[in-house]
Amino acid sequence: MRWRRAVGGLTIAVVVVALLMYSVGWSEVVANVRTAHPVALTLAVVAGFVMLALRGLLLRRLLEPVSGSARGIAFGSAFLSGYFARSALPWGRSTGTPITAYLLSANSDSEFEDNLAAVAATEGFNVLGSLIVAVFGFVAYAAMTGATANPVTRSIAVAGGGGLVVAGVIVVVFHQGVARTVSLHVAQTLEAAVGRVPRLGDVRGTLTGRIEGFFATLETIQASRRTLAVAFGITTVGWVFNALPLYFSLLALGVDVPLALVLVCAPLASFGGVVPLPGGSGGIEVVLASLLVATAGVSGGVATAAAILYRLTTYWTHLAIAGCGAAAASVAGTQRVRT
Repeated sequence: MRWRRAVGGLTIAVVVVALLMYSVGWSEVVANVRTAHPVALTLAVVAGFVMLALRGLLLRRLLEPVSGSARGIAFGSAFLSGYFARSALPWGRSTGTPITAYLLSANSDSEFEDNLAAVAATEGFNVLGSLIVAVFGFVAYAAMTGATANPVTRSIAVAGGGGLVVAGVIVVVFHQGVARTVSLHVAQTLEAAVGRVPRLGDVRGTLTGRIEGFFATLETIQASRRTLAVAFGITTVGWVFNALPLYFSLLALGVDVPLALVLVCAPLASFGGVVPLPGGSGGIEVVLASLLVATAGVSGGVATAAAILYRLTTYWTHLAIAGCGAAAASVAGTQRVRT
């Protein structure tokens, strides 16, 4: 773990959030945060902790087909360390997957590519689950309020429907073997090119073997309908618990909104995490605050305060928990090396 890069990225993330608060109205946001009800915030933290546990359970379930995969304390330390890397490093959503796979393989007798397949499948289930929950929340909210004519809700429906289409295309591409064929062709080309370089020797089969193992593990996961059904159930429930901290954060500020509304806003706000900052900081807060202003009819100050409380009870709390796990794993790893 590159701690300096993580600390630098987190510092920038805090600055970006502070700039958001300043642009909306620093005093108004701080005043709302200070008046937040502690009981509601406690419930938000508990719901967020359940969501984190469900994400770990999802990964553990998808690792079942992997021979010699990490279990018990070894799995817990690897999962928390990988989650910390995903949350603390810039571009964490892309770099966190291979880091988690490496940590899982280093703490077990399993291969890196097998763990990478399970972690990638976990990320895929999380995206699919967020879209399912968002669409369900939109349908429920529209049915309760008759808001289908609102331009904002129409845009949300289009975004959710479009996301489901994209997810479906990705599933079809992997299921039909298109991704496997293309990846193997590229790997074989690279191996042939490297093999022509003097003194590097014959590397044929090195990369293609890893890719074959990766897709073989994905196929094993796909072949088990029970595993897919359980994984889908876990990720769906997990995203409901991901939205509950937003609901409790709004209640803490005295804002009573339908639960269906937060089932829409929380998953869609996660797509603001494409910004290259740790945990998508700044982007998620801006998207979430904008959604709350447009749908819940609250002021910018209240919406920003709710977004900050939501992130404090989820992202920053999880970062602290995962950081403690990563630190413990680092100390234990150092002791093993010295021994």
